Amino acid sequence: MTNPPDMAKPLLVLVDGSSYLYRAFHAMPGLANASGQPTGAIHGVIS
Repeated sequence: MTNPPDMAKPLLVLVDGSSYLYRAFHAMPGLANASGQPTGAIHGVIS
């Protein structure tokens, strides 16, 4: 049985963000901000 067009189920998209950030962090060389906090994951995600 199919759903009528007005009763279509919404699309659900799941993203494994922790895996994505882990990969981005370890793919970049050691980067840090002025206070010494590591920023490699942020730079890896936005570039």
